[in-house]
Amino acid sequence: MRVQVEDLARQGLIDIYYYNYQYSLKNAIETNENILNHIDMLEDSPYIGRYIPEILDKRFREIICRKTKHSGYRIMYYISEHSSTIYVFNIINSKQNFNRILKLHNYFKKYYKF
Repeated sequence: MRVQVEDLARQGLIDIYYYNYQYSLKNAIETNENILNHIDMLEDSPYIGRYIPEILDKRFREIICRKTKHSGYRIMYYISEHSSTIYVFNIINSKQNFNRILKLHNYFKKYYKF
């Protein structure tokens, strides 16, 4: 399967970089490289992630990319069997309230009818 990183996920990656850059350039680079390595794994193993608990549709999955023991990032993606594509649609800090994000963005209607 091919992996396509959507605009919202790209912006999330940029935001994560700049947030971490405030504290350490090395940390910012390492964190983003770690996230990108996790995304690269999806091409060969799309079902490696767990189901996203906030969404009932089982085509929506996520990988947790750990930053520290107590924090990490949620790499959220949608598997389209029809087009053999994995759409990485969002990357957020695991401490963020995803239910709130779902309500704020109509972006997800592209994949899913709420």
